[in-house]
Amino acid sequence: MLHHSTPLPLQDQTALAVAMSAANRRAGRLVRQVRDPARDRDDHRQDILLDLLQRAHRFDGARGSWGAFVTVVTRHAALTLLAGHLRSAAIENIDADDLADPAGHVEAATLLSIDVKSARRRLPPSLCEMLDQIAEEGSVTGAQRAGTQPAASFYRALRQLRLRLIAAGLKPTAVNVAASN
Repeated sequence: MLHHSTPLPLQDQTALAVAMSAANRRAGRLVRQVRDPARDRDDHRQDILLDLLQRAHRFDGARGSWGAFVTVVTRHAALTLLAGHLRSAAIENIDADDLADPAGHVEAATLLSIDVKSARRRLPPSLCEMLDQIAEEGSVTGAQRAGTQPAASFYRALRQLRLRLIAAGLKPTAVNVAASN
């Protein structure tokens, strides 16, 4: 059980309704994005609500509204679920013949490197610096913490970086590799 000195917003019916509505929207969107059966929507909603409950003690009314907090937390929870789904789908789609052919991995890595370099030439300098920082730190989180930008600005720029890499023809999994390598 969570112990907190001030009452959690979830103890208020209006705040609870805001949380339920956001979780329903995010779960519905997630089901559509990953093409899960509609019956999985409840599971996703419960996962999103559980994440919100675990983070509710971090809510600070002086820093923002409950609605904004719920939006950020439910978005993060849904993206975490989506990333897990994409990872498991990628693992399921690996052909056993690909695993047996190390030369194929070298060729794929070389092609990815060429694609990333080509896409990088079209990036503005600020996004190139971000890509370098991520590679240097070894993770997006590390790059954000090591930088001087506020977190919100950093993650807005990261979204732009990912969108530009995707627009350059890199697949989302390759974009994550490019951003983390």
